[in-house]
Amino acid sequence: MYSRGGKVWIGNNGFGLVFLEKDWQGNRLPNDLTEEAGVLGSEFELLTPFERAKLGGYFIEKSEVCFVAETGCFGFENNPALSIFLACEENNWLNQTSNEEEWLLQNEGNGFHCGRFHIEKFRSKSEFRFKFKTSEGKWLDPPDFIPCKEESIPGGCNFIFSKEREGRDILKFQIVDGTNPMPVERWLASVPENLGYSERTFRLFAPRAKEVSLKISTNDLSNQFLSFAMQKTESGVWEYFYNEEIHKAKYFYEVTHPHHDCPSRDFSKKVLDPYAKSCIGREGPGLITQGNTQISKVPFSPPSPSDLVIVEVHIRDLLKKAPIEISSEKRLEFRGLAEWLKSDQCYLRKLGANAVELQPIQQFDSRKKEEYHWGYMPVNFFSPSSDYASSPEKAETEFRMLVDAFHEAGIAVTLDVVYNHVGIPNHLLNIDREIYLATDDLGRLTNHSGCGNDLRCDSAPTRKLILDSLKHWITTYNVDGFRFDLGELLGFELLCEIQCELMKIMPKVVLIAEPWSFRGRLPREMNQTSFSLWSDRCRESLLKFSMGNGNKDEVIRLLQGKLDHENQFPWQSINYLESHDDFSFIDRLCSSSENSGISPSKDQIEQARLAIFILLISPGIPMISAGQDFLRSKQGIRNTYQHEEVNALDYDRLDTFQEFAKEVRSVIHFRLSDRGRFSRPTNPDDCEYEVIDLAQTNILTMIIKYNSSHEEFLFCCNPDNHEKELNLPPNWSRSDILFPLSSISQQPHSLKSWGYCLLARDIE
Repeated sequence: MYSRGGKVWIGNNGFGLVFLEKDWQGNRLPNDLTEEAGVLGSEFELLTPFERAKLGGYFIEKSEVCFVAETGCFGFENNPALSIFLACEENNWLNQTSNEEEWLLQNEGNGFHCGRFHIEKFRSKSEFRFKFKTSEGKWLDPPDFIPCKEESIPGGCNFIFSKEREGRDILKFQIVDGTNPMPVERWLASVPENLGYSERTFRLFAPRAKEVSLKISTNDLSNQFLSFAMQKTESGVWEYFYNEEIHKAKYFYEVTHPHHDCPSRDFSKKVLDPYAKSCIGREGPGLITQGNTQISKVPFSPPSPSDLVIVEVHIRDLLKKAPIEISSEKRLEFRGLAEWLKSDQCYLRKLGANAVELQPIQQFDSRKKEEYHWGYMPVNFFSPSSDYASSPEKAETEFRMLVDAFHEAGIAVTLDVVYNHVGIPNHLLNIDREIYLATDDLGRLTNHSGCGNDLRCDSAPTRKLILDSLKHWITTYNVDGFRFDLGELLGFELLCEIQCELMKIMPKVVLIAEPWSFRGRLPREMNQTSFSLWSDRCRESLLKFSMGNGNKDEVIRLLQGKLDHENQFPWQSINYLESHDDFSFIDRLCSSSENSGISPSKDQIEQARLAIFILLISPGIPMISAGQDFLRSKQGIRNTYQHEEVNALDYDRLDTFQEFAKEVRSVIHFRLSDRGRFSRPTNPDDCEYEVIDLAQTNILTMIIKYNSSHEEFLFCCNPDNHEKELNLPPNWSRSDILFPLSSISQQPHSLKSWGYCLLARDIE
């Protein structure tokens, strides 16, 4: 929808429609909407109820909701014998438990089937999805012209019912002077293809710009840029065909807009092409290289979601103190990590995780190469950061080499991507503020990201930019998936569209979202998608439990893959204890004691050991932060943004806490083994769980059976600061002790404080 509340469509005959996000109570529309449509002064009329129903499937009249299916819209002749039913979330989509006759629409003749229901019947939801179904079992998807529909959810296309759309949300008008303005729907609802540069044609989508110039330099030794005026097409795209060689060319655009506060003046801004595949730093210019044609040849397929074990990494955190002989320059770059990955002694290879989540590597807004940056302030969505390359023109090639190195090591690559806001300079704002940036009712940039410039993710041009860039990372670099920062700001609809489009080109793409923002959380309907969501509930539950004051029932649900009741499948939860944000886990354990995370006590180490063990054997997708396996400390600092020395991994701790690190690696190896399948079920009914009450205070005891295995497993833990006697259940006295490794040769008769054990036995 348009940022001020709607979308305008204009036909060739001067007739138009306005689609609003909710009912409009006034007599005239906002000026900014009508001005862009070129219809200021036109008379607007509400659609009749049946006209509204033809465009939305329903209308609301007083206390009734009338659902209308026009057979002609669905390709049917008016057949008196044809029965049509309303199918929706309220009747479980007419499953076997529903009374179909209750939801039958009456044939009104003239091709209309109508069903009237009291609005109280739908009071449980302010918004829900619906469609129509014939007595022959045929689903009637909304026609193409329907504006109030959802096209990219799993299972098809549905109408959307909203109580904020009672019938005053669609208006019709006729242009007063009979002129035929540009059909603005073409740039409010759809965007031309082939933006950026293609062969020798440069294209920038800036429909409201007054002028656009291409600034280009084909001499890599010169900073002299030639200027060429671009021509505007009817679709709002500015174009220029450059008839000379463009390999190694540098370019940017200069966009001129009218000055709104002073009509007699214009203002111009230098902008980086939002579709630039390579660039020099945050300002640009964009680069044209041959790197775009070099496709990875390393065969790789990411693990299934339930088999993933993810480690979150930052390139420079890994490399700064890495025990490898490389130059100081390489410790800043993709190629340094690619070189290290070739060694069997590489930390990531020894850890055993089969996927990495790379903190943002899209071009971000650092001022110079040496500046340490987390990457969460992007300025371009297509180009790998030139700060991570030996030279800007090699960024594409060197990042591709890094992805290949990960794949050769058997490690999938997911990118942490930021599409909720942008960094400085804000090139998108200088191209078109209304299209790309979200604003409030007063026209101010919204700040639900905490960065003051939320992207307008309901805008078609923004959605296309995001989708095009994601496809680019898959097809050009062979990355395996994405983690979406502050995914709530992208919204459910866009995330569904992302899933739909990416799975067309990569069916096994890994999709992860941070489910919150400062505005709220993603809806429960995310459990109908292939997305996995970060679980802060897992983090907080295990923290409290390992410190002796947690909820045992929550940990039981975690071990059963049911901590989040809204998930359909265990793998829809990303379980973690720490990430780049906030304290490290060991620092949180030490926060109320005299010991810091740098030098934790024996008890605090055992608490961390218990928590990470539960994390790694629980259903879902476990994610650990790089260095967590050797008790990485951030020196008690909560926000280590741009704290390079604090964030750099101290590999000396691998020696200091070698037993801890060894056990973490062993548990990861076990989890990914055939024997460890019980810890990674795909479906909720793959395993059976039995909580055993052994009358032992605080000890948690659970029997776990993977239904396709001849073994069952017994997990016991003691989240207490006192040793507790462990009386094993019957038939477990001759079982195998799998963990802890230190007790492999003796039967456990007691559990030390914060101790645990995992046993296995054959099923008789």
